[in-house]
Amino acid sequence: MTSKPSEKYQVRAMSEVEMLKEIMTDLNFLKERITRIEVTVNEIDKDFHSKPNPEYLKKLEQIENEDSKVHFKNMDEFDRQFGL
Repeated sequence: MTSKPSEKYQVRAMSEVEMLKEIMTDLNFLKERITRIEVTVNEIDKDFHSKPNPEYLKKLEQIENEDSKVHFKNMDEFDRQFGL
């Protein structure tokens, strides 16, 4: 005589399977988010460690030599001063 699992057990097993699928979905989502964060952090790190444009350094040195205080009325004036 083979015994069949009770109906209660089958429902419980089904909900555990669904729960595991939900956990897998959540983990995959988190893995994707972590990957995106890693890419962003790597881009920031690359920018942080990159060398500044030599032309900008020359322009800054020129400004320092001309006058220790430079005032700009707005961002457009600032951009024009640095050739942006």
